Amino acid sequence: MAGQNLLSQGKTLGIIGLSSKDWPMLVAAKKLGLTVGVYVDHAQPQLTKLADFTIVGNYRDRDKLTEFGQNSDLVVYASPLIAPVAIKYLTNFTLVPQGLEALEIAQDRLMARALLDEINVNVSPYVTVVSLDDIYQSIDSIGYPAILKPIQRGVGERSLQINRQADIAYADNYIQGGAYLLASWIDHDAEYNLTVATDGQQVMTFPLVEEFFNEDRELIEATTPTQVSEAMKDEMERIATEIAKKLGYRGVITVRFYVTSSGALYISSFDLAPTISGNIFEQVTEVNQYEQFLRVVGGMALHELHALQPAVLVPLYNDQLASAAYQQVLKENWQFAFFPDDEPRRKDVKGVAWVTGGPTAMVNDLLNQVDATEILRPLTTTTADEEESDHE
Repeated sequence: MAGQNLLSQGKTLGIIGLSSKDWPMLVAAKKLGLTVGVYVDHAQPQLTKLADFTIVGNYRDRDKLTEFGQNSDLVVYASPLIAPVAIKYLTNFTLVPQGLEALEIAQDRLMARALLDEINVNVSPYVTVVSLDDIYQSIDSIGYPAILKPIQRGVGERSLQINRQADIAYADNYIQGGAYLLASWIDHDAEYNLTVATDGQQVMTFPLVEEFFNEDRELIEATTPTQVSEAMKDEMERIATEIAKKLGYRGVITVRFYVTSSGALYISSFDLAPTISGNIFEQVTEVNQYEQFLRVVGGMALHELHALQPAVLVPLYNDQLASAAYQQVLKENWQFAFFPDDEPRRKDVKGVAWVTGGPTAMVNDLLNQVDATEILRPLTTTTADEEESDHE
């Protein structure tokens, strides 16, 4: 597929599994002059209004999937949690360059960790459990605190944090059958992610990003450049490159890292789709993550990437929108993007704000600008057993 422009102007790109955060992917596709078809499992007219056609159906509806595949020159999945059975079926009618195997690995935490073990990286110690008794027997080897998660990743899943022996009893209602992963919680000082675009052989690296979360594991800020040493950056790039090659994936991969107080590097997780924090590249590199994603799945040459300026990204949730509208009037060096929203009561990200200051700006100065406003989402009350599902 290398060297073939499968997404030249006028071709039809099918996108399955869209959510509001994927609005920039639709924008990037239209920018390329593509006809865009969208397949969603429930009607989202505000989100899909930019598409040329929309099919609403269950991800196992063969008739609708057939119609979608037959009307698309190429299909991509926007969510790493899309049902693999739908992707496998679509390959009967059209190209799905991202492939199926990487998706199956990414959705299975045990398979993902086996892959990471192969490339000699640090991951938190873990065991598989299927019952409450298994947890009692395993907790001494894992230690406190520990995190209990389903082995199969899914939409809306929850994790259970076990801080002491008494907490294990809560798992009785949490375990609903099937296998679970019980892993040590790695206490860490910083979190980073590295996004790469890959055609299965060549790997192009975006600038390293530091992420900041609130108590609910909701992203509140992302920044670049970072204060990470060159040696550690090199190791992160090696790991991300090895993951990309092992997966044989074609698209964009984001690898998340923990760094402990002693400087130890651990892998938290990896995602097979553009991320919220990756929106920072809109103001930092020559092409954003969505444009690079479409280039690589479409068989076009990967764009060279260079960091043009420092930036802070602030994701915008419901309770920040009024403040964002106020800051939009005041700040000359802030830019905003808002995503069409069919489900306003959900806690999804509703948009993003970029804070920049040109090539000579300092990240700390940009962060101070944000801190001086009311735009940061306040810390909310959290239950000890919840963590954002797309972080390991």
